[in-house]
Amino acid sequence: MQEPLEEEVQEIKEQPHDTKEERVAKLEEKKTEGATPQSVINQDILSIDTSVTIINKQLIKEMKTNKQLDETLTKMKVKGLQQLLSLGTNSSLVSYRIRRGMRMEIEQLQLLLTNKTGLLDQSKLLIDIKREIAELQEEISIMSVHILNKREENKKYRNILRMNKPTEESVFIARYHYHATMSGRISFSEGEQLEIYEKEDSFYWKGRSLVSGDEGVIPSSCVYSMSESLQLLKFILSIEEVSLPILQKIRDNSCSNDEKASLFLEIINDDPIMISALRQDKKQHDKRVTGRVKWDSDRVTLYSPSPVQCNDAISNINNNRKKIDLRSSSTIGTVSLLSSTKLHTLNLRRLEIWLTPLTNDCIQYLCTLLTNNETIQELVINGHSISDRGVINICQALEHNFRLTSLDLSNNPLITCTSGQALSHLLLNNSFLVKLNLRETSLSTESILLILQSLCYNNNIRRFILDERHKETCINIYPNYHLIHDRVRWWPY
Repeated sequence: MQEPLEEEVQEIKEQPHDTKEERVAKLEEKKTEGATPQSVINQDILSIDTSVTIINKQLIKEMKTNKQLDETLTKMKVKGLQQLLSLGTNSSLVSYRIRRGMRMEIEQLQLLLTNKTGLLDQSKLLIDIKREIAELQEEISIMSVHILNKREENKKYRNILRMNKPTEESVFIARYHYHATMSGRISFSEGEQLEIYEKEDSFYWKGRSLVSGDEGVIPSSCVYSMSESLQLLKFILSIEEVSLPILQKIRDNSCSNDEKASLFLEIINDDPIMISALRQDKKQHDKRVTGRVKWDSDRVTLYSPSPVQCNDAISNINNNRKKIDLRSSSTIGTVSLLSSTKLHTLNLRRLEIWLTPLTNDCIQYLCTLLTNNETIQELVINGHSISDRGVINICQALEHNFRLTSLDLSNNPLITCTSGQALSHLLLNNSFLVKLNLRETSLSTESILLILQSLCYNNNIRRFILDERHKETCINIYPNYHLIHDRVRWWPY
């Protein structure tokens, strides 16, 4: 009876089966490979389904083997019972020992059968797999909710953008290319649309590019809008007096409003700084700005002066005060000061004009002053005060000026490559200039190279100030840079 049983058991032992530790290790390995993306989760579920199918097939095979073993056990029980009956009832002790021995063999065989077939472990593995599937399905549900929330957030963001869509009045167009030279400002190209949302400062607005999305400070002199232009036209038609003859012609013209608008647009296209000048006029008019005059020992400073204040200052000025400083002036105040013939005879040394847009008419008065006054040695036109046309006219006036030694045109973004040729000619024809400041302008690198070539022929210029953004190109491209490098200053220093 023992030999067939041992052969059956040995046959079961020889069958290949994964140990419990191996199956647990495989399961742990699958758990560590989890991933949250949808595609990876789907792949894991597919892999789990495949594993379940394989395990089911193994389970069926093991169940068949188990059935065969059960049949073998049954045969063994029958055989043992027959042997027991054949012994008779002579000795109950022998019968008890035989039954107990068979029972122990049967229990050992069942235990071996359970361990080898792995039915209990397979059942546990199935339970673990089902739990893992449930966890993955829960993760899928969480991800789905997350995706829906993101969609809602995106929809809300789109609604906010739609609500914050720039109005027609807040959108301006760039008239020139502008390269930001300071932090906080943004660069933009000609024709680029810009949204302006803060105009507290007259010359530095805050806004963003509708092309690049960059936000920051924008020089107001470089942008315009049709809506604002029409508002400025309405302003000059409504006030009692205008100082510029060209604007007075529009007021006196009996044509229709549409024709007046057409004439006005021609004027601002011909004189780009006109818009900045009229903005300043309108702002000071609306706020009822009251100018003031400050007298120092060697200078007089006029802040947003009225025509009356300008006339009083000119009347009281004497040769002891050799400097005149004009700041944030309206066109009517600027014309009142620069058109005065008394300035032609004053013993002036320095004239400074800050944050005061000089229209074509104002430039003409200034050029006349530079021609007639024989004492002015320093001229400063700073802060959005001059455009290309003004630079060209001043350069022409200075070609035969033998007194001016310092010209500061810094911080004027309306000075572009158009002024390059005029500045180059100025250095070739004027031998009295010692200092020329062109920092924070919109001059192109090509224009700077042209001016540097003229600098080689002008040995009187001792200090030539330029934006540092041109430095590398000028040094690498201009072959004679080593001859002038000690006279060039790159800003910021």
